[in-house]
Amino acid sequence: MGVRSITRLGRRAGIGLAGGLLIAATVAPAALAADPVGWQAAAGTSTRDEAVQVNAFLPKNLTVDVGDSINWTVKSGEFHTITFPSGTEPPPFIVPINGVPQINPAAAAPSGGPTYDGSAFANSGLLFGGQQFSLGFTKAGTYSFLCLIHAGMAGTVHVQDAGASYPASQATWNTASRVAANRFEATGRALQARSLAGARSSGTVAAGAGAAIPGAGSVAVMRFLPSRIVVHAGQSVTWVNNDPETPHTVTFGEEPGGGPLGSFFPGGLDGPGHATISSTSQSVNSGFTGAPFLGTTFSATFTAPGTYHFICALHDDLGMTGDVVVLP
Repeated sequence: MGVRSITRLGRRAGIGLAGGLLIAATVAPAALAADPVGWQAAAGTSTRDEAVQVNAFLPKNLTVDVGDSINWTVKSGEFHTITFPSGTEPPPFIVPINGVPQINPAAAAPSGGPTYDGSAFANSGLLFGGQQFSLGFTKAGTYSFLCLIHAGMAGTVHVQDAGASYPASQATWNTASRVAANRFEATGRALQARSLAGARSSGTVAAGAGAAIPGAGSVAVMRFLPSRIVVHAGQSVTWVNNDPETPHTVTFGEEPGGGPLGSFFPGGLDGPGHATISSTSQSVNSGFTGAPFLGTTFSATFTAPGTYHFICALHDDLGMTGDVVVLP
């Protein structure tokens, strides 16, 4: 989700580089470092059209020396955190307040200083596409980090003594990351195709799709599949969100107000998970769909001809929109 998404949402899920692609042993032996090195890594990636969002760190495992720093750049439409728990329980990204889910300030706000020795909680806070987070390492050790928003998105920084030779170069990191990004984006494209085929065979609309990549992170498809549906007046359309992590809405007309979580609550429905829509200007919002939110299914019955535009109020900035064409 992009910057526009978070102003609506409160949405809550490391790429493991399989096959030894991480810090490959095939590179030429690296020289001893004479000066501290600033390394570059990525948090997330996405396809060019942003339909597929990959929730993973690239690379997942990183080896640096004491005195070095790592600069992570968010390369996806989704937002992420880069969080070093340091043995503490990571704070949840969403917490209930008076029965309403809210973004947890402890997860969303930066914490800690510009350097890290493994002794205290350090957090980038919410980072959006193109934003960066840099952290210097001052003590040798092995430190785990994660994204507080996306389940399974985690990695490890191995910090060697100052002056130790590196097992890989920045160029190796970059190559491994590109290979992994291509692989996981392809996984997402395949999921997108399967979801579209499954929706068509069942006569429904897939409201997004998502899947975990064991040991690597997850992928999420930010599309309605299909995005154009043709029915006759009096017929109904059913949307199903089978993404195990990412919520979506089906929203017609004016978007709900109320800040980041305004679209959480259903509006304009005539029963649980159902609305009757008789005008292209009518405003209807499904509320959050997908486990563990308000259910995985939403349906609408259309009583008058016209073209009814709808969006996911959380991810329309990533292209998650569609139309229902109602014929007489």
